[in-house]
Amino acid sequence: MLALGLGASLFAAAGCKKDEPPPETPVTPQPTTTQTVAQPQTGDAVIQGDRIIIARPIYYDTDKDTIRPESFSIIDAVANVVIAHPEIKMLYVEGHTDSQGNFDYNRGLSEKRANAVVMALSARGVKTPMQIAGYGATAPMCATPDEVCLQLNRRVEFRIKRD
Repeated sequence: MLALGLGASLFAAAGCKKDEPPPETPVTPQPTTTQTVAQPQTGDAVIQGDRIIIARPIYYDTDKDTIRPESFSIIDAVANVVIAHPEIKMLYVEGHTDSQGNFDYNRGLSEKRANAVVMALSARGVKTPMQIAGYGATAPMCATPDEVCLQLNRRVEFRIKRD
């Protein structure tokens, strides 16, 4: 939620008015390989302290570690941030689940999902060493049993270690 507000304030700060076209951005040549090119931060993923904050959750198929296509832009944004910041020496990918279901199963599922993110980042050209952790439901963001809270608890978080 914070990153969405940050993106909106950055847009407003850019001085765009309703009747004016957005400022021109320089065009950089695209490489001929399929490797992700480091781009400026777009707001979908931004560094804040020792974290990379993402604007939207990473979605998976139900009860699986398959990343859904609507989350590919978030994965792309995280990859671009990591590639653009060579001072990041380690990326920790932390998976979390809600409290529904078996404790051990949720912990394993959160670990598999974090690993799926690492594989997706690697496929996008991230060479920075990465470590995964699956916490299951041990670190909830909220504790009420409603769907909004359960969704907040199903998440992937990114911590970074710099030089």
